[in-house]
Amino acid sequence: MKKLLSYLVPVVILMAIFGGIAFQLRKNKVVVEERVFHYDPAEAPALTREDSSSAPQPAIDKLLFTGTFEPYRETKISAETPGKINQITVDAGSIVSKGQTLVRLDDALLQLQLQSVDVQIEGLTADVNRYTILAKAEAVQGIQLEKAQLGLKSAQVQRASIQEQIRKTTIRAPFNGIVYSKLNEVGGFAAPGVPLLHILDIGQMRFTINVPESDLKYFKTGQIHGIVADAFPNQKLSGKVTLIASKANMGSSFPVQFTVNNFSNHALRAGMFGKIELSNKN
Repeated sequence: MKKLLSYLVPVVILMAIFGGIAFQLRKNKVVVEERVFHYDPAEAPALTREDSSSAPQPAIDKLLFTGTFEPYRETKISAETPGKINQITVDAGSIVSKGQTLVRLDDALLQLQLQSVDVQIEGLTADVNRYTILAKAEAVQGIQLEKAQLGLKSAQVQRASIQEQIRKTTIRAPFNGIVYSKLNEVGGFAAPGVPLLHILDIGQMRFTINVPESDLKYFKTGQIHGIVADAFPNQKLSGKVTLIASKANMGSSFPVQFTVNNFSNHALRAGMFGKIELSNKN
């Protein structure tokens, strides 16, 4: 009897386990069927008529291009002739006008050379006048008069050269602008190729954006586009397309450059960001 029970107990346990599994599977099937949507033709949604106010409207694609403002012109001014700096009339931040004196170099030695040449010219002029009278009276040979005339011309050329060197000791502003930085001081030595001042022209600005190939069709040279500076979102600027690059940059985009008039107070600065927004109705 005990041996029979030892066989029946495992069988009963297995049957109970399988029965529980079957019950759970049936329960899960019922839940899944309840969650699945079954189409009922009797409950088909009714169609409603829409008025013209809800009709589809044409889509508007907005294209946004960001860029930066740069000076219209900028240059680092250096001396054309070497010399000691005697005076710098401006400082960083100074507003300058075209032709305004910026730097004066020491010209004392050149002034002495000019005086020496003036004395030489004075003597040669007297010789030419004297030999002219004597040549008419056939008292001297004509070759002496010609040598005196050639000496006078040579001295006059030398004088003009010294005057040009003196003129170059005064350095003037090449255009209207603002002094960005002063790179030397009074007492320093100026030489060709050594920058003294860095000047920017921000009366006008250059605004450059990078445009992908597919959007180049929206820009033509001479077109006017509205530009908004990030620092002045409520003030709109007008930019004229002055350059469309003929070659793509490293990012496979084409730089497009605009010329923009700065505000009257020159509030727009080089390096500021701006954007152009285009709307294309399809």
